[in-house]
Amino acid sequence: MVKKWLLSNLIGIIITVSILITVVGLIISLVSKEEIITHPNNVQFRNGPGRQYKSLASLKSGTRLIVIDKKHGWWQVRRSDNEKVGWVASWVANSTILKTAKPISEATIVLDPGHGGSDTGALSSNGKYKEKTYTLRTARHVRAALKSTGARVIMTRDSDKIVPLLEIPIPGEKNKADAQISFHFDSSAEGTKATGISQYYYHKNSKTLAEVVSSSLNNMPLNNRGVDTAAYIAIKNTSQPAILLENGFINNNADLKYIRKSSYQKKIAKNLTTALTTYFKQNTEMK
Repeated sequence: MVKKWLLSNLIGIIITVSILITVVGLIISLVSKEEIITHPNNVQFRNGPGRQYKSLASLKSGTRLIVIDKKHGWWQVRRSDNEKVGWVASWVANSTILKTAKPISEATIVLDPGHGGSDTGALSSNGKYKEKTYTLRTARHVRAALKSTGARVIMTRDSDKIVPLLEIPIPGEKNKADAQISFHFDSSAEGTKATGISQYYYHKNSKTLAEVVSSSLNNMPLNNRGVDTAAYIAIKNTSQPAILLENGFINNNADLKYIRKSSYQKKIAKNLTTALTTYFKQNTEMK
């Protein structure tokens, strides 16, 4: 009887099972979708995963978005209000610090504190003070200063460890960084005769960044020696704009007095934040 009934109702059973499978699939799909609600105003809704892509709209705080895909920190989303699809910087959309997003907010900035671990870098004239110590302290102050801008900051190191030279560009390349800044302190055989700060770049796409940063450092207590090109591996093996800053001569005792001061490191951080805010404002399209 059962077999006969199954055979006579086979088509209906197949249709019913198909509908059930479809419904269950839709329910699972809806449950598994990730929804975010924008916190700041002025979140840019772009046509690609990066600040260089065209801005389609500026989203207000409280805009509901369904996440479709993720790519190096950028999320492809569908707007709940009009079903349009675009990309947002996830750290901007989710920020609880920002009230209104700015051009720098969408930027991914890599900070590279030179040396570390067994690589001490340059030493003071008495051998007591190590370059690696002050590059890390300076980079941490820069990170803290950039926090209020909403920018995504990535450190190549955040402890006393060595990062092989060829690995320094990896975080920036992996995360499609918009800028990389390497921190160093100079040393010279001339001893006390050599003094001041310098800014270096290698690729043409880094020249403007170097110049904007250099201008912001003219108010430092040490003489600004200006911008020049150099084939340092940290800035040569990169595709993103990358610069290297020499923030004083560590084996010059007069320079060292400043290098060791937290106030000097914080001044660098403040000036860099101003420079980067200007730099990204100049080359970021926003609605």
